[in-house]
Amino acid sequence: MSTTSLGPPAASTPSLVRRHPVLSFVVLTYAVAWLLWAPLVIFPDRLPGQLALVLVLLGSFVPSAVGVLFTGLLRGKSGVRTLLGRLLRARIGLFWYLAAVALAVPALCAVWVSTLLGVPTPVVVATIPAIIVSFLFSIFPGSAVGEELGWRGFALPRLQARRSALAASLIVGAAWGIYHFPLFLVGSPTRPLGLFLPFALGSVIMSIFYTWMYNGTGGSLLIVVLLHATTNLPLTIVYAPLGERVVGVFWLLDAMLALIAAVLIARTGAATLSRGRGKQTETPQ
Repeated sequence: MSTTSLGPPAASTPSLVRRHPVLSFVVLTYAVAWLLWAPLVIFPDRLPGQLALVLVLLGSFVPSAVGVLFTGLLRGKSGVRTLLGRLLRARIGLFWYLAAVALAVPALCAVWVSTLLGVPTPVVVATIPAIIVSFLFSIFPGSAVGEELGWRGFALPRLQARRSALAASLIVGAAWGIYHFPLFLVGSPTRPLGLFLPFALGSVIMSIFYTWMYNGTGGSLLIVVLLHATTNLPLTIVYAPLGERVVGVFWLLDAMLALIAAVLIARTGAATLSRGRGKQTETPQ
């Protein structure tokens, strides 16, 4: 087990945050993000497109913003520097970069299998420059950097301190999936309400892979951000044209991911989800 101390506890930290840091993080993240997204649900057809995009982006930055805030409250400036420094941890080996790319393949395979089962092939209109721009946008100002300092940078190490890596992954994954719920109430044809359940389940399963990569790289948030952006890419480019048909394809994707995750757990062990390193944990205050 690798225990990371992000600095001494701050004396003025509210007692609730000290005693229940992850629960406090999740509650505040939901409260702020859902407040920002509420106009999208209440006025779905009356908000200007640019304002709607700004609200989506602002809500996407809440997990990381709260994670940095709580790290500062609990560990001070040195803790924040350590947390942000994990975004620059790039010397992790080529394998992990290839793994981040490989984990986007099941999403494409699910679409291919669905076409064999009779689902119409999605009409994808995307050039190489457009794909690159979409990927970079997903990193920043999209949700990858905006979320991962919170979910994997703040919450995961604290949960792993007292739980197995698998248990911590499932808890983070569930919180991560539910966090997106208001976006499924907007009525978007690319994000129908019926998609929420398979999406949330997919978040729980994918969280296992995030933990595997986070622990296996010694706590690199860079690889986690790249995994987030890479796996978002097929959802943005290939799944969006499916419309309502995306629900069935997503269930198929969940089944594929669950099978791969089961193999990964069997090979690495539920305790650490890592063969070469221990859990990356944060010492309790």
